[in-house]
Order: sequence, then structure tokens, then C-alpha cells
Amino acid sequence: MKQTFKPAGKVLKGFLWADIGLTVLLMINVLIIGFIGAGEAFLNYDVVVSLVLTTIVIIYTIIYLVWLYRVHNYLQEMDPSYPITPGGALARVMIPLYNLYGVWNVYSTMANHFKKKPSISEIGMRLSKYVPIYYVLFLTTAILNSYLSRQPIEEFYSSLWFIAYSADIALVIMYIMIIKIVSAGLIKFSAEKNDSGSSADFS
Repeated sequence: MKQTFKPAGKVLKGFLWADIGLTVLLMINVLIIGFIGAGEAFLNYDVVVSLVLTTIVIIYTIIYLVWLYRVHNYLQEMDPSYPITPGGALARVMIPLYNLYGVWNVYSTMANHFKKKPSISEIGMRLSKYVPIYYVLFLTTAILNSYLSRQPIEEFYSSLWFIAYSADIALVIMYIMIIKIVSAGLIKFSAEKNDSGSSADFS
């Protein structure tokens, strides 16, 4: 079975690290503007950084969906009884309101299936610990960003933006950790399955 999720995961992690770097720049900008003030040139620079970050977010969101689809396709190739289809996984994270349940369901289901296999049960346990942290950060950033998007332009450099950027970075770090641990679980299980030459599955 071709591990098509691996290259997508590597590219995705690269964009996520770029997100962190640019968000740190925006946090520094908030501090500079808040304590020192800034001229028009600096504000224009801040706008450019924000636009680049927005572009990167759009790109890695698309790559993330590709990665998620390929991960679930691989899971079903290894175990046809896996309960979430690739399309079902995309629906769970893309459909508004439904994704409040779906985001949790996608990763908790994956963690539970990993825990059923002795060789990757520890990975499943670690993933299950990541899920609630990821979910809380997912909700926190969604609420904060929704609130800030409705604020007047003069509030763009308030302390709340610094908090929102910090939460965004924490969420992206959790994304990276989840991508790494999911990939590690799939690769380890696949290697064991190939070495044994058996038709073992998660059940």
C-alpha cells in the first residue's frame, strides 16, 4: 500500500511552521505598536505579513484536507471495517456546526482504533490525550477570531490580539503533533503488517 499521506504530511508541517513564524512576527508587531507606536510604513509592513499569513493558511488548509483524506483512505485499505470513510472525515471537519462534533470524532475514533493494536496502543493513548487539548484550542481560537473580526480597526493592536495569536500558535503546534503521531502510528502498523505478511487489521 502506497503511503500517500506521508508527502502531504511533510509539506503540511512545513506550512504550519511558516504559520508559526509569521504569527510570532505579528505578535511582535502588536507589542511594538502598543508600547512604542508606529508610522504608516510599519503598519503597511504589518498588513503585508497578515496577507502572507492568510495566504499560507488557505494553502495549508487545502493540504490538510488532502492529508486527512489520504490518511483515512490508508486506514480503510489496512482495515476495511474502519468506521470513517475519507469523504466522511472531510465532511466532519468542513461542515459548519457539524464540525463541532466531527473534529473530535475524527481523532478520537482514530485514537481508539490505534489502542486496539498492541504495537501502536501507546501511540493511540498519546493521541487520545492530544484530542481534548486540540479541541479546546480549536474552539478557543474560533471564538476569539470570530469576535476580533467584528471589532473596529482601531482595536487591531489590542492585547486581545496578542492572546489570539498565542492561541493560534498553540493550536498549530497541536496540529503538528497530531500529524506526527498519526503518521508514526500508520507507518509502524504498516511495517509490522508487511513484516508479518499477515492480513491483520485493527479489529
